[in-house]
Amino acid sequence: MAGRPAARGTREQHKADGAGWPLRLRLLVTVSIALLPIAIASVLQGIDRAHRDMADVRERLVQSAHAASTGEENMLASGEQILRALANMPDVRDASAGCNRALNDALRGLSFIVNLSRVGPEGRVICSANPKAVGFDMTTREVWSRAKKSKRFEVSEQVISYALKRPVILGILPLKNARGEFFGTLTMALDVRWLDYIVRSRALPQDAIVAIFDREGTVIASTNKTVARQIFAKVEKKLDDQQELQSAQDEKGTSWSYATSALLGQSIFVGFAMPDSNLFAPTYLHVGTDFLMPILMIALAWAAIWVATDRQVTRWIDYLRRIALAYRSGHYSIRPALENAPAEFHMLGDSLANMADAIQDRDKRLREALAQKSLLIREIHHRVKNNLQIVVSLLNIQARELKDPAAEDALRQARMRINALALVHRILHDVEDQTVVDLKPLLEDLAAQTHEGLGGDRRDIQITNDICSRTVPGDLAVAVALFAVEALTNAYKHAFPEGGGSIHVNLTGAGDGDLELRVEDNGIGFSPEHVRSRIGAQLINTFGQQAGGNVSVISKAGQGTAVSLRFPDPFAQNDRLAAQ
Repeated sequence: MAGRPAARGTREQHKADGAGWPLRLRLLVTVSIALLPIAIASVLQGIDRAHRDMADVRERLVQSAHAASTGEENMLASGEQILRALANMPDVRDASAGCNRALNDALRGLSFIVNLSRVGPEGRVICSANPKAVGFDMTTREVWSRAKKSKRFEVSEQVISYALKRPVILGILPLKNARGEFFGTLTMALDVRWLDYIVRSRALPQDAIVAIFDREGTVIASTNKTVARQIFAKVEKKLDDQQELQSAQDEKGTSWSYATSALLGQSIFVGFAMPDSNLFAPTYLHVGTDFLMPILMIALAWAAIWVATDRQVTRWIDYLRRIALAYRSGHYSIRPALENAPAEFHMLGDSLANMADAIQDRDKRLREALAQKSLLIREIHHRVKNNLQIVVSLLNIQARELKDPAAEDALRQARMRINALALVHRILHDVEDQTVVDLKPLLEDLAAQTHEGLGGDRRDIQITNDICSRTVPGDLAVAVALFAVEALTNAYKHAFPEGGGSIHVNLTGAGDGDLELRVEDNGIGFSPEHVRSRIGAQLINTFGQQAGGNVSVISKAGQGTAVSLRFPDPFAQNDRLAAQ
């Protein structure tokens, strides 16, 4: 009986320690590890796709910037060709009297050019299609110093025309004599409104912005000048590397990516910008797909495992566990219903059913054997009780033949002890479990028999009981019963020599899993030396030792005697060990 709680405690400790992961968690971890290489490959593919898409976006944006500059480049190239044609005219080249007329005639029909001028080597305008420009000092323009050192057509940033008082872009063609010496320039003033017209007339992708700006970041023309000024305001530091994709933010916090392309010279540039949300939308989609696909794949695998294990594994494991619990409770007639379960669970269910049949057959044989054993034990107790009663009867017959009071008293005590043994066997015969005895009816019957056998009523002696119900093994019950008989016999014989008095029998729990049997009287009492010299006292100590307890005798002259036995309750101690 003590082994069961220990085994149950071991199982509970094993369960509490978490010896193994659940099946569902094991499958989730295993499948996740198996899919991990695919997930890593998909992530690496997404990173590579992001790099390639970024390169494609950069290339498209640079190409768009170059394409956006085509119209402006054509217009500047046309102006350069006009200046080169005028440079071959003697009146213009030599700045003769017909120079103004020649330049004025050339200006007719050119809508995008607002003025043509011939500038001398010292930087003064010699002649011009617009007479107001004659005499203007071109050395005040930054482009003039570049033109003196250059052999090619130079373009200025946006300036305010001296003659027209409005923004223009200057195109300057250096003139060289036969010896290669600089002797002035031909200059044209390009109306920036034409640049704005060309920019706005171009078909663009949604939300795209094209802007023409100079090296200082001044926006000359744009499809959206407000946003263009915010994007290209500090672009002058990035103009030397026109193949790289640049980025900027407008005042609303929108991110833009742009590329630039220089027009003729390095003074006027065309920028093409698009919001990152439009430009990189396909990239975000591709990369997001590559990153989310393995996560979605693993999530779907987890969902499939969760559903499959619940419907195909754990459901049937829980069902079979309930069947096993039913078998544990003794309901062996139940059979598993596994019609829709996998074949492996059919095999396990059949094994459980076969085990239940085997246990049921074994229990039947054990019950039959136990019933037969109980019947035999009951018969043994009955025969022992009868034999002891026969012995008591023989002692009664023998006592009637004796004339010696001492011998008669000795036979009476022997008869009472044998009656105590017979009473134990009678109780063992009557109870269902012949291995244990309830001390309450045993001690009550012993007290009644002793009271009757020793003439308690005749001597005016009263006996009272306060006995708790406790079951003990049969051998312990015999020792306790004999101890009680000796204690009661001594009380009846010695405590009341003149009759009249009371005896109290008490059995209670004493703590720490012990029981205490106490027999008290209010008789005359006696000295301890007198107690130790009596044979009854010696038997009391002997029976107390057989019970595994401690005997205590307290007596005072005129104040009565108390005899107690404190002994361990084996079943209470077993319960305490099981609780630990």
